Amino acid sequence: MRYPFVLFFLMIFSVSHSQQRGEEEVINHLKEEISKNEGVKKLILLDSLSNVIAYGSNFDNDSIVKETIQYAKKLDSANVVVWHAANLIYFENNKNSDPKSGIAVFLENQKWASKVSNREILGKYYYEAGNSYFYLNQFDKSLQFLDSAYHYAQLDADYKFMGLSRQVQGQVYTDMGDFGKASLTFQEALKMFQNEKDTANIVGVRNSLTILYSKNGFYEEARKEREEIIALEKIRKSYNYLSIIYYNAATDYNKLGLQNKRIENLKASIEFARLSEYADYYKPIMLFGLIGAYAENDSIAEAEKLLVEIYKNTEKNTKGLYRPYYLTAIKNLAFAKQNYAEAVRLGKEYLNLKKQGDQYEERQNGEKFLYKVYKALGENDLALTHFENYRTIKDSVEAAQKVRVLSYYQTLYETEKRDLTISAQKSDIALLDEKNKVKNQWLLFGGLGALALFGFVYIIRSRNFARRKHKMQESFTQDLLKTQENERSRIATELHDSIGQKLLIIKNSLLSTDKKEGNEIDLVGETIMEVREMSHNLHPFQFEKLGLTTSLKNMIETFQKNSNVFYSEDIKTQDGLIPKEKEIYVFRMLQEALTNVEKHAEATACNLSSEERKKELVFILKDNGKGFEIPKDTTNFKGLGMKTLHERAQFIKADLTIKSTLGKGTTIIIKIPKK
Repeated sequence: MRYPFVLFFLMIFSVSHSQQRGEEEVINHLKEEISKNEGVKKLILLDSLSNVIAYGSNFDNDSIVKETIQYAKKLDSANVVVWHAANLIYFENNKNSDPKSGIAVFLENQKWASKVSNREILGKYYYEAGNSYFYLNQFDKSLQFLDSAYHYAQLDADYKFMGLSRQVQGQVYTDMGDFGKASLTFQEALKMFQNEKDTANIVGVRNSLTILYSKNGFYEEARKEREEIIALEKIRKSYNYLSIIYYNAATDYNKLGLQNKRIENLKASIEFARLSEYADYYKPIMLFGLIGAYAENDSIAEAEKLLVEIYKNTEKNTKGLYRPYYLTAIKNLAFAKQNYAEAVRLGKEYLNLKKQGDQYEERQNGEKFLYKVYKALGENDLALTHFENYRTIKDSVEAAQKVRVLSYYQTLYETEKRDLTISAQKSDIALLDEKNKVKNQWLLFGGLGALALFGFVYIIRSRNFARRKHKMQESFTQDLLKTQENERSRIATELHDSIGQKLLIIKNSLLSTDKKEGNEIDLVGETIMEVREMSHNLHPFQFEKLGLTTSLKNMIETFQKNSNVFYSEDIKTQDGLIPKEKEIYVFRMLQEALTNVEKHAEATACNLSSEERKKELVFILKDNGKGFEIPKDTTNFKGLGMKTLHERAQFIKADLTIKSTLGKGTTIIIKIPKK
């Protein structure tokens, strides 16, 4: 880049002139100056004018920005190229409602981005690109470029742009149906905006959380959050947010079947959209919502009246970003008017649009609509196909595990900081206790003189005796565990190779006879399955082949399939980090811990994760169950399972930590030294 500039005098120039003559005069004056100059000075003036247009006006024309980009390329000024390319992407996304053109701008200027060193410029450039891909439902690419935007903002400690990047990522995860990640990401964004005391964006994240609540059926929680936001935004006269919030409220009332409330909130949404500085952008979306509501509630005349307003600018209001909203409204209107052929055409177009992304709720509504139309046409086979598709999506959406994972991650986020604080306090108390103990010991030995020597000798002898006793117990326990594992393996082999094979022969014999007894064959088949399951529980045969990591993932999957508890894993470590002979004992410890969760914890969610540290491999098992009181002396655990956990940990020289709080769940941490 030959001409680096973000020039201070230009900022002063813009501000002073805007104060003196107003924005329009500043623009006209800059245009006049641009026509008189060439080279660097012209680019400086173009840069200034483009910034005024992008940030000081309604940004309703992109020609000057495009001219600035081309002239900056001519002078090899990468910073100016990429900065205004980001502004142009914003224009295409939000003003022109054409994110495809936004992506084209992004790709066209990628080579210039590689020359930019300014992190703020790069952060904005990738943020706008992430929005373009999000609007087009290309979620993977959106997340990728939003991560890049977050990275550059983080390098500059720019909490606002860090928060904006995370907020849009939360919206992406919400549309993908990944509610756990969405909740965590929104909470992260909220923390950043709170750090900046950025009220407007705090409200934006809270509104996104209401949508997340609604998608999970938490309508009451969404309503309470929404009412607080509305009260705040009315004071701030933030008509943009008020329009969106009332629109989202209408969506909830539609799901709840409260159509009068739905229409009432859509009307409020349109009124606030009219007052908004972005009325041209928001108003069509709100109008489409009300048209659809009228059509579904037998108010065809009212719907067609509003449609006239839409058709005043058909080119803008029925294409690009507006197309799905437009299709939603007019397909419902076509159905209400019994124009079923048109309803089918529009319904198919809508569904195909939604299939391009992963917007499960919209696809569900699209399938349901086509089911209704085909049913009205009497085409029952096609109606049944779309109904089955609708039910499949609906069942997955309403699955209890999705609600539980949201609840679990939110609880995890809220309690994590408290847990860390409590842990730190406990460490401080333990350290203080230790210091007091040492001090008291010195006072005791100093005061008792002769008894000190006797006591020392006695302690040494007692300690040596205790060590010998402990070694004997440890040796006994190790032999017992080895014998137990060998015996398990032997019994498992007998069950699998002997009894299992004989049962299989009996089953094949029954199948080959002329008179096939179905009940007997089924009974033998069930017995074979039970024997295999018993054999696998006693000793996982594939353990040596699959290794610890895959065996643990399979175990989590097995628990998930056979339980109402939501089991999940985040195991990122590889096999071979700890000695092979220790792996089976780690597997047994986690198997025992998971069994305890299933039997005793009364949990709704449980997560197993692992991480590699410098000198150790760490496994962490967390549940959100009822918890229990941990005795001060962990050797006093009443349950055999907990005692076995400690014995296995001692055997493989692992560090076992159990944390539990009544009503807040249990965490088990196993740290094993690496090779």
